[in-house]
Amino acid sequence: MNFVYIDIDSLRPDHIGAYGYERDPPTTPNINELAEDAVRFERAYTANSPCMPSRASLLSGRYGINNGVTTHGSSAQVMNGPQWRDDEYGFSRGCWTLPELLFQNEVRGGGGMRTCAVSSFPRHPAPWFYHLWHEFYQPQEPDAAQLEYFQTPRAEMVADIATDFLDENADGDFFLYAQFWDPHAPCKRSDDEIDEFEDTPLPPYPTEEMIDEHTEWDAWHSADRMGIGDREDLRDTLASYDAEVRYADRHIGRLLDALRQHGVYDDTTVVVTADHGEEFGEHGVYRDHWSTHEGTQRVPLIVKPPAGIGAETGSREGLVTNVDLPPTIADLAGLEPPSAWQGDSLLPVLSNDAEPRDGIVVDHGLFTAQRAVVTEGWKFVRTYHPGMWDGVVPERQLFDIQHDPWEQEDVSGEYPDVAEDLEERMAVWAERHAGEYEDSLRRTARLVPQATRNNIEHFEGV
Repeated sequence: MNFVYIDIDSLRPDHIGAYGYERDPPTTPNINELAEDAVRFERAYTANSPCMPSRASLLSGRYGINNGVTTHGSSAQVMNGPQWRDDEYGFSRGCWTLPELLFQNEVRGGGGMRTCAVSSFPRHPAPWFYHLWHEFYQPQEPDAAQLEYFQTPRAEMVADIATDFLDENADGDFFLYAQFWDPHAPCKRSDDEIDEFEDTPLPPYPTEEMIDEHTEWDAWHSADRMGIGDREDLRDTLASYDAEVRYADRHIGRLLDALRQHGVYDDTTVVVTADHGEEFGEHGVYRDHWSTHEGTQRVPLIVKPPAGIGAETGSREGLVTNVDLPPTIADLAGLEPPSAWQGDSLLPVLSNDAEPRDGIVVDHGLFTAQRAVVTEGWKFVRTYHPGMWDGVVPERQLFDIQHDPWEQEDVSGEYPDVAEDLEERMAVWAERHAGEYEDSLRRTARLVPQATRNNIEHFEGV
């Protein structure tokens, strides 16, 4: 069995052609072509955001409330797990991560599957992320970019390494994880590349009036700090984002072409998704990911299943999260998932033979500490810490996302019974999924979210 998992940082689904983003030139011609052979999930969410919490949920198969990773920094270096071992490789089987499961299956005689990750992510202090891959590569920035302030390896370098791995391993079973940092900020595209997208369409929000209001904010990535004074400035920001998306897609196309050239495309499960999305001022933060709003938490999820499993291509409307992906991969590989995993295999959904969930719960813990319940028509948001937006972000919000998908009107006052019911469901979910551990999002709120603490220290000169 072969797998290619493509993780594109900060990618919003509504900037992908397969999700209805029609523009010329297209941002994602290669992803669009893949989607024709795949299942496209319309309502996929990252269970925890942003980067470290999202990838902890993915690898652990557990929600952040259980695995303990809900923010960045030192508190996210170690996952919750049993304090004993039952083998020489890691924790007891119940808490194996996805790469541990694939590795352990090989050493225990279950057949060989070569695993490889190509990612800049370990520059975050996350030792749990790179444990027990057969091969792990951390591409560097090009020489001319060594002074960049954050992890910014180019998609070209990721694709170079990933295709080399396929050249050497396509004749056997493999699991390849490729993380593309683009289109995460900062923008690295040339003026010519950005100019191709100068006519990028503007979304309805933020309005000119909202931007005027946001210029008065003095907080992380507010309009004035990002050089956005009107909607034309917003268009420029979106054009640079679209150029980054197009660049990433170009090199993802190389990876898909390599599968075709080796004759393994049809029999390979290909996943294209993101660790989180990106917000562009819909709620006052520009070019960052800071909340449980749709711009941050909703992600693309395109799954091309292998031939012969009876999957029906097309769209699916049900609610899913990235915690569902490890058990899905295990199911496709014929492996029993560890007992601590909390997601549900999407294999019945791929076969279009599953009842949709009636709701999911998602968290954000870096800039704010928020938890949200999402159902078919509602989203209830509980803020445990407002971060730098005290007095701006209410403790409780309710959105009618069926009629207000941009989450502009808090209707908790109009529908108090709905808000109360969803908050109760949130509490029941938290009790069920935390297990023996402290609610790590509440701990993050108590200690102050990492990014807020860093910014307070910076501005106070600490």
